Amino acid sequence: MITVIMTAEVSKMADYIICNGKIVNGKNEAPFEGNIIIEGSRIKEITKTTEFPSDFPTERILDAKGGYVTPGFIDIHRHGDWQALENGDDELLNRQGLTTVVNGNCGLSVAPVGTEHQKEILGFISSVTGNPPEKYIKEDKSCPAAESFHAYMDALKATKRSVNTGMLAGNGTIRACAAGYRTGSLTKEELRTAWKQIEESLDAGALGISLGIAYAPEFEYDEKSLIEVLSPLKDTGIPITTHVRSEGDSLIESQKEVLHAAKALHIPLHISHVKCIGKKNWGTKCEEALRLFAQARAEGVQLDFDLYPYLTGSTQLVHVLPPECQKGGTDEIIRRLKDRTYRKHLTEVLKTPSDEFENIVELAGFDQIYASTLHTEKYKAYAGKTIQEIADFTGNDPYDTLYDILIEENCQVTMLDTIASEEDMLHFLKDEYANLISDAIYPAGGKYHPRVYAAFPKVLTDYVRDRQIFTIEEAVYKMTGRAAKPLHLDRGVLEAGKAADINIFHLENLKVKADFDDPDQFCEGFDYVLTGGKIAVRDDRWTNTGSGEVLVRK
Repeated sequence: MITVIMTAEVSKMADYIICNGKIVNGKNEAPFEGNIIIEGSRIKEITKTTEFPSDFPTERILDAKGGYVTPGFIDIHRHGDWQALENGDDELLNRQGLTTVVNGNCGLSVAPVGTEHQKEILGFISSVTGNPPEKYIKEDKSCPAAESFHAYMDALKATKRSVNTGMLAGNGTIRACAAGYRTGSLTKEELRTAWKQIEESLDAGALGISLGIAYAPEFEYDEKSLIEVLSPLKDTGIPITTHVRSEGDSLIESQKEVLHAAKALHIPLHISHVKCIGKKNWGTKCEEALRLFAQARAEGVQLDFDLYPYLTGSTQLVHVLPPECQKGGTDEIIRRLKDRTYRKHLTEVLKTPSDEFENIVELAGFDQIYASTLHTEKYKAYAGKTIQEIADFTGNDPYDTLYDILIEENCQVTMLDTIASEEDMLHFLKDEYANLISDAIYPAGGKYHPRVYAAFPKVLTDYVRDRQIFTIEEAVYKMTGRAAKPLHLDRGVLEAGKAADINIFHLENLKVKADFDDPDQFCEGFDYVLTGGKIAVRDDRWTNTGSGEVLVRK
């Protein structure tokens, strides 16, 4: 051990010294023993010694007691747009070691929605983002904080959080702001409006543009029109993140679509929550996708991807319907679902394998599709049940049950769907270009997915400690240094001059409590979590430090 004693000058200026820890620096390097000196919101120095001045105040010594010291975890894929404006999820974030999050994903950001289509847009995405906090809603039910990206970012900057927060501008929201949920191509005027919203969002600090090509209204774009609407990004180096059109039978074709767009625009591409949906696609499309990614990089595309550590996903229940049924927005969807002739046609479509859309009903089955948020008197008692179970309870056909639920609930239903293979998931996660996310959504009412509370500790407890699939440095890298790269975040590593976003924990003490039966449970076992040099968690007790920063594109 190197026994370098810190100078008196350093000790006097330091706010905290972290000692007796095994430092995992976020660079996929082996842990080493040492001290971390924190001054203000930054790391002043890292020394490979466990000694410190004897006169240093004991209350400013954070003794890791042989535990791991890591960068704060970074989750670049959440949907807590509204939560961020009221500190609604700060505690659950910090208590799983998260110090940096990015919202606005999958094209479904809550801004910019403008005024003309605002109510419809915010209603349509509420099963993912929840509803605006009451303090942001005016008497006429409008929400000025969502009208423009500038307005949203102003509201975010006024909120003192204990996590650093970045935001993507959703391409789906931008299209809906310009043209609502109508079918067909954008007019020249609507296209100019979309371009203006993209440019204004980037000017307001958006870290990039997120796409949700599987969702209304973005599924109206073909490859050519997608490239056209994103043309303000050409040659800028500004990244796009994307939920591809299909993660099932047409996975490879869908990935090629966005790769072509990124190549044409000469911009970085990040593919969100990579998976292969449907048993018939397990074990084959994973390898094919990774070969496709490698080929794209060889051709000059800057490409990486993320995934969450669960086999069950979560999104809008309306997403199981084919695009033909979702066209025109909620009112049109409900009108179609009330038409008995159309329902008969729709049932035949959902029973048939398709290359045209992601047919989750056919790929997963009604016994693997759960209605996790239900609000009406007729159905709320069935929240958390599968569509098949609800059909059995009510004595109805599962297809009719699906349609009736969507009608009764005005399409504002969140689902859980068990769709993926663990073998595929681990194969993707082991790739050097993969980072970990949660894809946490925040529907109004009903049950959350446990990944909201526990995605990152789940990897540490399950895949590092218990099953030893990853080393601690590999797993931490995918949560920190690797996770910072796609959106160019100046976070995720422990080195002098970097932000003092730091976790201290003993791997043997980490406990994931959130599960599908009771998801709203905090993780346990974090000795310390620091955001910007301030202690947000000490021995599982949380305080809102207000030391988080709003991260903007620079």
